[in-house]
Amino acid sequence: MNNIHHLFSNRFRTQWVKIKFYTDKTDVKGAKRLKNVPFCEATKQAILHPVILDRESINCPGAQYAFGWQDKKRFLEYCREKTQLSESAAETILQKMLRFENTLECIGLNTEGEPDIIMSSMMPKEMMTLIELFHRKEGQILDVSLSSMMSICGGIAVRTFLENRITLSFGCMDSRAYAQMGRDRLVVGVPKDQFDLVSPDTGK
Repeated sequence: MNNIHHLFSNRFRTQWVKIKFYTDKTDVKGAKRLKNVPFCEATKQAILHPVILDRESINCPGAQYAFGWQDKKRFLEYCREKTQLSESAAETILQKMLRFENTLECIGLNTEGEPDIIMSSMMPKEMMTLIELFHRKEGQILDVSLSSMMSICGGIAVRTFLENRITLSFGCMDSRAYAQMGRDRLVVGVPKDQFDLVSPDTGK
């Protein structure tokens, strides 16, 4: 499963990024430790070379909060200024947003080894094919939860891992710009337990 992103890339004709969450300090050989970037932009850079992100790497308050590196009070203040939501509306939305509660040391993007999740920006037609594969495997409907806040960091990376399920997002204005997402794309996250949607033997 080390090359699972290549397997999915070949099947869906789109680029996938491996994401690994590290709870201990690690020195990943060959990975570039980024500084002062939004998480969504880092996923784009990871297409070119492996990336390591830590608390000092990410400059986006939403991602800092989602990965457990910023407290709720500070993020609420930023959120209200950014979105012009009322305090009650911001509180309600945040209650439904998952975040890492335990200490997260760093995040690897396309680093060596088996990832915890994989993520891609896909066209709706390819997304439809992925959902069909899910239906065949699980025999159930794929439920989704959508938000225009923390949509890639929290809505995809964190939620896919913590809930161990496929997630979808249309992104937010910042993430679509920083990740250079086309207007015909949406983002999907696939957890480790669903890597077998695509067969290593047939690619189907």
